[in-house]
Parts: sequence; structure tokens; C-alpha cells
Amino acid sequence: MRPLRGAGFPESLSAGRVAVRLEAEGREGISFDCRLGRCHNWTDEMGREGDTIWFTSGCGEGGISFCVAARVRISGGTVGIIGQTLTVENARNAEIYLAVETSFRHEDFVRACRDRLDRVWEKNYEEIRSAHCRDYRKLFGRLELAFAQEDPGLEALPVDERLQAVKEGKEDIGLVSLYFQYGRYLLIASSREGSLPANLQGIWNESLTPPWDSKFTININTEMNYWIAESGNLAECHLPLFELLERIKENGKETARRMYGCRGSVAHHNTDIYADTAPQDLCITSTFWVMGEAWLATHVWEHYLYTKDKDFLEKHFDILEQSVSFFYDFLTEGPDGTLVTSPTISPENTYRTKDGKEGHLCEGATMDVEILQELFLCYIGACGVLGKEEARIRKAQEVCSRFPKLKTGRYGQLLEWMEDYEEPEPGHRHISHLYGVYPGTTLTWQETPELMRAARRSLDRRLENGGGHTGWSRAWIIGLWAHFGEGEKVYENLQALLAKGTFPNLMDNHPMGDGFVFQIDGNLGAAAAVLEMLVLSQQGRVVLLPALPEKLNGGSVCGICLKGGASLSMRWHEGRVTWLKLDAKDEFKAQLEVNGTEESIALAAGESLERTY
Repeated sequence: MRPLRGAGFPESLSAGRVAVRLEAEGREGISFDCRLGRCHNWTDEMGREGDTIWFTSGCGEGGISFCVAARVRISGGTVGIIGQTLTVENARNAEIYLAVETSFRHEDFVRACRDRLDRVWEKNYEEIRSAHCRDYRKLFGRLELAFAQEDPGLEALPVDERLQAVKEGKEDIGLVSLYFQYGRYLLIASSREGSLPANLQGIWNESLTPPWDSKFTININTEMNYWIAESGNLAECHLPLFELLERIKENGKETARRMYGCRGSVAHHNTDIYADTAPQDLCITSTFWVMGEAWLATHVWEHYLYTKDKDFLEKHFDILEQSVSFFYDFLTEGPDGTLVTSPTISPENTYRTKDGKEGHLCEGATMDVEILQELFLCYIGACGVLGKEEARIRKAQEVCSRFPKLKTGRYGQLLEWMEDYEEPEPGHRHISHLYGVYPGTTLTWQETPELMRAARRSLDRRLENGGGHTGWSRAWIIGLWAHFGEGEKVYENLQALLAKGTFPNLMDNHPMGDGFVFQIDGNLGAAAAVLEMLVLSQQGRVVLLPALPEKLNGGSVCGICLKGGASLSMRWHEGRVTWLKLDAKDEFKAQLEVNGTEESIALAAGESLERTY
């Protein structure tokens, strides 16, 4: 084979247009054939027109159809079309231009695809490459992270060799920062304005029959995909989730009315690109759970807290409104006067009663209570910001006051169900009842210390019984340890994730059958957890280095976003902050804790605060 150099770039990460450049090394030119297609036994229609080849196909009756088109531009040599194949002979270099479109957004998707190709053809490769780099850098370059203990010598090694060394018990601090930035890269590449949200595999699915249909599981996985978006300074990457959520809201109104006779909107544990909201699958431990849309709705308030974008909050306020309205009708009053979900489940888990029977359905699972508390607090906060009438706020506050109190059990653990059941699988991958610790905000050491101790005991029990065996579960565990303030546990589980939950290319793995499959949530959830160990930002408090491991006791970060509308840069040495800078994008007020000392901070929009310690 003749030596070649090549690179390919999308014009932008949401343009649907790609350019690939191939260059010959040495005197001989390059020759190749370019043909579009996929695996055999599919009904593909191929064609040519002028200097363009294209093919269209679909996914069966009622499925999505698509079109791909290509042209080649060369320097030297010749290019032609034989049948449906582009042929290049003896070129010094060749540039392949590709465009793609589907029937999901365009009725005449073939014409839309050809128009895309015409637009990219008007530019040269260097213009496209430069546009791509600008588009990527404006997002990726916002946040930098480095640890003082990183070994530059290890950075020259291939990633698979570095991971193998970690599996053998060796230290590689640089892998932590690399894994973190890799997570940000994955979100930038898979979730951009005008695209669909990142699904279980982000956008990296090679199969026509992928695990779990490569869609959106909304009892943890989709939500985890976006934990890094705001704090990781990638707020724009969060927007595709809200576009999907608007469609979920509309479909969920029909589901709420027809299934439950309720107002408002509801979604269950799974959805897809069509924003399906009805129960999916035949798995009793997953299917009958009405909290999917409620959890997603809290992301609306989360985005506002970081960006202070009031127009955004007004635009998507109805997502919160419709979700809250559903529970006004759906909640059931118990004998003690509390309001609970019924029937429900604790996602994908099973309990065992005193007489040895195993069950799934229950009333008022702990996670439901915690999500409801979070949802109603988000709704009340949004009503206040937008100046909604007091009657709405009072009604929400009254309902919120009637949610059940959380309970502890015989092992000192936080109960997952209202009863102190035994667990057939105490090391279960889901840690649903700790939602209130993280990503929720209702359980904290300041406000609920006894429940935090119980939640910590629950996490211990999960790990003592083999928990954390999926990548995404381990990522959640890392975030929980950060909120418990236990840096050494954070580091221990980061190492476990790298050693046991990561493919050689840094993608997160998930056990399936006798092997493993890729799931993106572990990558993105762990990236978020790294920031949680560096900064705690919630309920008007900002705590720096709340869970810093000894092995990471020196370093710097630039560009972490904080709730309230500010960004933070800081340096630390021997576990203590030595310098910080706050830049307020909006009026910013917080209780700031640095090196164990707390002070009140108030900055005007555009104002900065810089301190040396």
C-alpha cells in the first residue's frame, strides 16, 4: 500500500457535512474507488448525477429513511464515475465531501442532502477544517484542569498501555484529567444545538440492533449524561435535551390522561427520538415508574441556576408546570395523611418480605419522594423568578409539606422503600434512594446530618456486596463520595473505574452477557464527579476542595461554572487553595468556603474577585 496521510472533519459538529483529505507521500499518486453503501441484504437505492454519487435507504415501513451523497475533488490525476462508484487515479491529493440527511426532520430528505453537499462543495478543505476547529475549541477550551502530580513521561504512552498499568496497581494521575476532558469531548461531539440528545451510546453505535435500542433510559442514564453540561462549561450541549423534553411534555399529556385520568404530563423509564411516554418493555422492576419526566424536568431549573437565562426559564417553564400538575392528581393520600406515588417501584430493584416473597411494586419509594421534593422546589423557585401568582407557590408548598419523611433501617441505612425490607441483591447497580444526596440537593451535612449518615451507610452496604460493577454505577458512586466529603473514597473509586469499567480507548463499559458493551453515561457521570470533588455548589454555598484526595493535593482548574451565574478558576497546593478568581456573568451571591473559612460574596454582573492565600 502506498504511504498516505489523511484526516477528516465535519464542517461543524452539527452541520451534517464532512470533508476528508487524502495526500500521497512520495512520488506516486493515489488511486482508489469510493462507493457508498452498508451491509448486504438491505433495500438500498443507489444513484449518480453529474459528479455526485448517492444512496438512500430506510428502516422498514414507518421507520426513518436517509440519504448520503458524495463528491471528490482532486489535485492532479483523474476522477470519474463508473456505475455508482467514484474512481480516482494518480492524484497528488483527494478531498472527499460527504453530506447526510434523514426523514426525521425533512420530508424531502434527498433534496435536503443534495443541498447540504452543494453548500460544503463551495468551500475548500482548509476552510472546513478551520471552521471545525473554531467550533470545537470555543467549547472545549473553556475549561482546563491539571494536577501537579501528573507524569509527563506517561503522557507519551498509548492510552491502552496506561490503563493496563493502572489495572496492575500503578499510579497515573494524568489519566484522571485526561478521562475528565475525554468526557467533555464526548458530550461536545454527541449533543449540539439542532441535534438529538446523547443516547445510551452517545452517537457511537455500530449496530442495527444495539443494546437497549441505543435510546434514552430516563431512570438514571440520560440524566447522568448531562450532569457535566453545566458545571463543565458546556451549557449549550444541554439544549438538545430540552428540545426532546418539550416533545415528551406534549406526548406525556396524552399518556397522563389516557392511562391515569390525570392532568399534566408524565413519562416512564424509557423514551426515544419520538418522545414516547408510555410504559416500555415487560420488565416489572422498571416499567411502572412515573418519575422519568419529573427527573428530567429538574434539569430546566438546573440550567437556569447556572446560566441565569430568564428567557430560557420562561420558554421551558411549562415543562415544570405540567409535571407538577400530574402529581397534583396522581398522588395518593396514605393513612398518615402523607402523599405518595402508588403504584411505583424503586428503579430495577427487588425487595424481600418477612415471609420470603420477592416483590417490586410498592408505594412511595424513597427515590420518588426525593425526586418529588426536588421537582417541587425547582417549580417553586421558577415561579418566584418569573413572578407567577402566589397561589401557585402556596399550593406547591402545601403539597410539598405532605411528602413522607425519609426513614432509616435496621442496619442504620437509609431505607429504599417505606418498609425495612431485605434486599435479594444488596450490591445492586442502582443507588436510587441516594438521589437526594446527588444529583439531588435535599440531603446535605448542613441540613440533614442524620439522613446523610444513613445514606452513607447505604452506600457502604452497596459496595460491601459488590456494587459499582457497571461503569455508570461507579461514576454515580464517585459523585456520592464527593458529596459525603470523602476524598480518599473518591480516588479509590476513580481508580476502580479506570481499572474495571473502561475500554482501552477510554470509553465506559457495561457488562452484558459474557462480555461488555459501551455506554456513554459512565464517562460523562465520572467527568461530572471529578468537578464535584473540586467544588460543591448548591443552595447558595460554594465550597472549594470539599473532597480532595491526597494523591491530587496539588493542581489548577480554570473555567468551572457555579450555580448563581459565575465561573471559577483556582490553584491549590498541599490540599489548600492558594489562589482563586471568580468571574460573575450575572449578579452573583454566595457563601464561599475556602480552606475552612467561610465568607459572604456579592458580585455585580461582569465583576471579578481575585484572592491569594
